[in-house]
Amino acid sequence: MDLLSINKIYNVIKIAELVYGSERTHRSETFVDKLSDYLADFNMTGGCSVNILYKYIDEFSQEEKAEVIALIWLGRGISHGHLEDFPNFRKKVLQIIPENHATSYILERPLLAKYLRDGLQKVDVSTFASS
Repeated sequence: MDLLSINKIYNVIKIAELVYGSERTHRSETFVDKLSDYLADFNMTGGCSVNILYKYIDEFSQEEKAEVIALIWLGRGISHGHLEDFPNFRKKVLQIIPENHATSYILERPLLAKYLRDGLQKVDVSTFASS
């Protein structure tokens, strides 16, 4: 990873776990989920809204977002998820995902924290401190 710091990745993981839960399985968002997100934005509940994660990731550069997505792909095991695939994934992201859609693409992954952790393991930075 050239541009994206390990701390930023760990921050995304921490926020994603607050938003989606640490071991959340895929399920569609219900009205109650949407209402909870809305209330969390106004500090009326103790939950964490997806909007906080959106705002954090949206401040990343296009290249940093591409590295996050490449790390997600690596963690998901796309193309068997080998470390050698990472630079190609990053280039592919920049080619196929429009800059204005990258943040939404990242947030559409309910298993975001898991994919990022798995991707970090494959790039051998899993031993770094997460704080």
